[in-house]
Amino acid sequence: MQNRITFSNVIGVLLENKKKTYAQYRMIEDIFFDCLSNMDLFEKDDFEKNVTYSRWCTGDRPIPKEILSFYDNAGFDGIQNNIQDDVIPNLINVPATRELLLELVADSVDVIGTKKADEFARITDDAELITALIRYAILNDHDSKHTLLSPDLSDILLSNRLPSANCYFIGRKEELKAVAKALQDHNPVFITGTAGMGKSELVKTYAKKNEKKYTNIIHLFYGGDLKKCVAHMEFSDDTADMSEEMLFDKHMRILKKLHSDSLIIIDNFNVLPKEDAFFKEFIKLNCKILVTSRCNISQYETIKISEMDADTELIELFYKHCPSAKSSQDVVKEIIQTVGCHTLTVCLSALSLTASGMEPEELLAELKTCGLNITSGEDVELYKDDDFTDGLMIEHLSKLLQLGKLSNQQLDILRNLSLLPVSGVIKNSFKNWMKLDNLTDVNHLIKYGFINEDTDNKKISLHPLLQEVIAIETMPTVTACSTLLDNLHLICLAHGLELRRPENVIASLISVTERIIVDDGAYFLLFLQDVFPYLDKYLVSDYLPKLTERISYVMEEYKLESPCDKALLLDYKAECFLLKKDYGNAVKKREKAINIMEKLHTKDADMRTTNLLSNLYNNLSNTYLLMKQGNEAAKALRTAFNIRIEYAHLGLTESHDSLQQMMNLINMLLLAKDVDNAKIVLEQYETLVLEHLSDTSLDYGICKLSQGIIDMMERKPEAAEINLLGAESIIGNAVGTDNDYMRTTYRYLNNLYARWKKPEKAIEYRDKFLGVNRGISRTKSSRRR
Repeated sequence: MQNRITFSNVIGVLLENKKKTYAQYRMIEDIFFDCLSNMDLFEKDDFEKNVTYSRWCTGDRPIPKEILSFYDNAGFDGIQNNIQDDVIPNLINVPATRELLLELVADSVDVIGTKKADEFARITDDAELITALIRYAILNDHDSKHTLLSPDLSDILLSNRLPSANCYFIGRKEELKAVAKALQDHNPVFITGTAGMGKSELVKTYAKKNEKKYTNIIHLFYGGDLKKCVAHMEFSDDTADMSEEMLFDKHMRILKKLHSDSLIIIDNFNVLPKEDAFFKEFIKLNCKILVTSRCNISQYETIKISEMDADTELIELFYKHCPSAKSSQDVVKEIIQTVGCHTLTVCLSALSLTASGMEPEELLAELKTCGLNITSGEDVELYKDDDFTDGLMIEHLSKLLQLGKLSNQQLDILRNLSLLPVSGVIKNSFKNWMKLDNLTDVNHLIKYGFINEDTDNKKISLHPLLQEVIAIETMPTVTACSTLLDNLHLICLAHGLELRRPENVIASLISVTERIIVDDGAYFLLFLQDVFPYLDKYLVSDYLPKLTERISYVMEEYKLESPCDKALLLDYKAECFLLKKDYGNAVKKREKAINIMEKLHTKDADMRTTNLLSNLYNNLSNTYLLMKQGNEAAKALRTAFNIRIEYAHLGLTESHDSLQQMMNLINMLLLAKDVDNAKIVLEQYETLVLEHLSDTSLDYGICKLSQGIIDMMERKPEAAEINLLGAESIIGNAVGTDNDYMRTTYRYLNNLYARWKKPEKAIEYRDKFLGVNRGISRTKSSRRR
């Protein structure tokens, strides 16, 4: 038996019996006016409100809990009054409406019980009955297990939104119905077929047509590792200091909250499910999952996409892209057969015909010059590893690219885009990286089908099949793509300014590294050497070993074996050992790198040599800290600092940067309650400050502050007071009181005196702390204004 007293059923009765001039949205707003008028939803445009209200009326979503909470607190009298004053006057036949509502009650007696049914039946006032049923229905909807709903991620998910669907999409009506039916009965569902057959477009079109059905639609473009796809999603509260593992765990916690009213699309999943270790775990999510793949899948529900009908759908598709060919129907049919009824090639054939100004007969003749013949009975087949057993598609696409009459600038755009991820790059970023004056040529290539544009996500990309063809035809070398490389290189050198991981840049750097043809080993090595710290900064740790191998290969292949290059490679190998917590081997690699560079430690050393040597000692110090060897860490840090002082005339980073690094290490050690090592590093810090600065400098005041904090941690109140008061005096004289350093000093003095039973002093420093805090807040506020 089923409880029919649901909100969709109750409101359905009212809607069936309303006057034609009384719109659905008006009824909803009249009923819940007291609450809706105070909600953000009320201020949104009519279309968005209507979509939301329709979901409530159809039962796709329940009435929000905040509405239920509002009336629980305020009482339901407001709804009853609104129904009496606004809804009932707009009903055609109130007695008939009442009768239908009581039928819902009668049909639900076996579930709600006779007592509850009689309670409803005894209500004589129509407005009171409707209110009682609406209240019961809302509560029932929220209590029912089948109405588990996903949180709406639209405000926090910054990436992976559904890409734009192709405006020329035609046909596939039966396939769209099959997808809908399959998702009702199965999960996951695979859409399979050869490359360029339209799998992705089918899925995007299905999702667009069913947007109202789903609370969330998430699009993941598979790049070889599903776990990475999840980690690389971007949410508003992600931060740059989160590792890939942290991001993955955080994002999976969000995805686990999704239910069947959410859809995740995994596009381009061109491996067998067993070949991705995480896939089996991923499909345990409660949401619907739709996958496109070139593989033959047997263990999951599969819909295979084959060629569109050549005499109807493909003809129509050809004419949509080239209307002028309608007068040559027989030739167009032959072109379609010549390219094997392959959807992507048919589209590009039509677009090439338009762009080139050729006659259809000329295009047909050119396509027939391709060496293979589809009529021989050989199928166009792709294996999962993208190895083409039949090269006809490649030949045809290459021929169309040659016939496109593209300018050198347009070919250069395609050449560079072939290096970037097939998942797409931000269109404006590409313009900046290529130093394009405008996007005219990019838009021309979009118009004629060579570039895909995702307007919803502001991205451009190449179809995976076209990417391979364009790479073969245009030869993207280091020299030919120097503008793109230069600008990506510059981003690497200026890293550290982003609040979140710059996924667009990270994916592009990795793709370029993997795809580019190296004809200038020296420059490419320099590029790779600067990509490493960029990826390390954003904790793309799993790619670092592969990048290190790539650097090693380029050095060996092009005989690039300068001492600096060898030392830097050893330092990167040490970093890879640190990822595995193999500190011993990390120390060995860094000591070996230092031994190489120390041979160049002369008065004539250049900037790169001295900077690298100082950094190697810094990195060695960090390794010793991880091993909790404070004395060794401090010794290495002092050496790094002294090298910078020794070669200050070369314009190396000022000594204060090294002091800041030491203070950061001290703070990290104190947070870890590693007081012994913190004291060792602090002693070195104090010595350097007194040697190179003075005992009245801000840095010495910070030193006193840190010593006071250590004294408090070691329960030495007298020593803590002396050092903290010293910090107050020095910092105040150096930079005044309106700053974070003084605020921290006041806070610790307040804490010290409160624990040391000196209430008057504690109150004094509490007031100072609050005064500085307000001053800093005002300053930040004025800066924002």
